[in-house]
Amino acid sequence: MSKHLADYNSRPIEIVSGEGCFLVDNQGKKYLDFTAGWCVGNIGWRQTEVGEAIKREAEAGRYAPAFLRFANQEKFAKRLTAIAPNKKISRAFRCTSGSEAVEFAIKCARAATGKTKIVSIDGVYHGHTYGAAAVGDACRRMAPCAPGFVKLALPRNADEGRAVVRQFEKILAEFSDVAAFLSEPVWTNAGAIVPPSDFYPAIHKLCKKYGALLIMDEVATGFGRCGKLFASELWGVEPDIVCLGKGLTGGYATLGATLVTEDIFVKSRGIPAYSTFGWAPLDLAAAMANTEIILREKLWNNAQSVGDYLLKKLKVLETRSYVGEARGIGLLIGIEIVSDKISRTPDFARAVRLQNACAEAGLLIETAGNALFITPPLILSTELADQGAKILLEVLTI
Repeated sequence: MSKHLADYNSRPIEIVSGEGCFLVDNQGKKYLDFTAGWCVGNIGWRQTEVGEAIKREAEAGRYAPAFLRFANQEKFAKRLTAIAPNKKISRAFRCTSGSEAVEFAIKCARAATGKTKIVSIDGVYHGHTYGAAAVGDACRRMAPCAPGFVKLALPRNADEGRAVVRQFEKILAEFSDVAAFLSEPVWTNAGAIVPPSDFYPAIHKLCKKYGALLIMDEVATGFGRCGKLFASELWGVEPDIVCLGKGLTGGYATLGATLVTEDIFVKSRGIPAYSTFGWAPLDLAAAMANTEIILREKLWNNAQSVGDYLLKKLKVLETRSYVGEARGIGLLIGIEIVSDKISRTPDFARAVRLQNACAEAGLLIETAGNALFITPPLILSTELADQGAKILLEVLTI
């Protein structure tokens, strides 16, 4: 435990260096990294192209406040809006994190529609700031939570998905003040849960019917994680607002973005939008280089192929008495740890023990609730997938 840092949950592993899909601690121990900083380091570690971009910007020695212009900001906004999963998206709000990106999304939705309610899926994480915590699952010991948020149950199969869609339509029909539906296209922190295939098309159709906006939180799923550049593409939906962070930075910057259509941008004029460190030059240089690597290498294709390969290997774990399911899409994989396979009762303690045992064996994974959460860099090879799977298969005999 840290003596001075406000730190509750870090594990006793101090990282001093990294390269590719590996990290090294202060004792010289090398770990195969199956976390990528929790969906952050999509291009892997010690990427020289990013380092060179940061060095060039550092040598320029500048800072651009939001009341002045900086050409790279417009250049990056143009790049992001051009690749967005909706061709009508034309503007990018600058910010410093995924949580802040979600806050902008909430503000824009309410300003653009003149309505207040935001509907989301219960048990899904969207950030720690008050609005993001309230729309997500992080508003704990922070009461009173911000008002105006309605939660729907998280569906785990097609029947549950259709029931949630019916509940959403009931809310839309009953209340005239629903501004938006906000969620992740794949539920990451909930344990790598993939929605039923017809769920988001139905949700999107209802949003259009009743004049609500569709907001996709692509902070964790964006930039190739789920086998598409944006996971929204998996379901064929075109969100009105997209929240970005994590994979946008590669772990080399503190940066986020909220993408909106021109209509939403115009109607949102006057919202608090000043971000002192949003897209600061050093962060921007790193994020631009990271993004270009992902686009040039089409890393979502590798995520899909290697992710399918890895998940197939891990499916054998479902024969274990304490594994409810091995699931995922692309390089977003969860292994559900339970105390009873029939009731699927979560076993949080065992999940933590297994996570720590993997670290002892040289593999870094995390837990998302009672699931072992596996999110390697998108540059992962089948050889390294084999290496990680071997450790997981050996450890999951505990």
